[in-house]
Amino acid sequence: MTETVAKDEAIVREITQGAKSLFEKYGLKKTTMEDIAHEIGKGKSALYYYFSSKEEIFEAVLEQEMNDLFRLTKQAVQNAATARAKLKAYAQTRLGMMNKMTNLCQVVKKDILDHMCTVYAIKKKYNHAEIDLIREILVAGIKSGELKKITRENIDLFAMLMVTSFRGFEIPVLVDDMEPDLDRRVGVLIDMLVEGIGKK
Repeated sequence: MTETVAKDEAIVREITQGAKSLFEKYGLKKTTMEDIAHEIGKGKSALYYYFSSKEEIFEAVLEQEMNDLFRLTKQAVQNAATARAKLKAYAQTRLGMMNKMTNLCQVVKKDILDHMCTVYAIKKKYNHAEIDLIREILVAGIKSGELKKITRENIDLFAMLMVTSFRGFEIPVLVDDMEPDLDRRVGVLIDMLVEGIGKK
């Protein structure tokens, strides 16, 4: 049973990787199920066994991208030593990955508006996980004395604010065909969030 599940997962991964490559070159609308089957050297029936349409494959590609993004972000956070470094690692890894995804984003951005509900649904799945990750960083920073003590309610609010703020940096990458100055922007944002902007 476990071997069958592993085999199915490997085939699904192969399909989504092949589809991603085609989506990056031609976009969603111009890519057909036949193109995807040809790309991975399988018959269309194999694709239809796992996916009902290319739109469903596209959704799986986005899901996989988000999963990889969160995994790498979490790894970068765990490797950082201080709360500030962890917050920077979180933001820089996310934005760095978004830059790497620009090829897919730029080609399919014309199609993405037609699938915005799907994109939001997938992002929503990871929203809570990201907020939890930031909350853990804040709690650890407060315990170590690096961050000032704040109430649990405000920790939750601050975590949500940070995730939302970092997501705002993704818009230029996805929409404006520009690469933001990640290190500088992230550094300024972290400093403002951690230290505040009021006079002491």
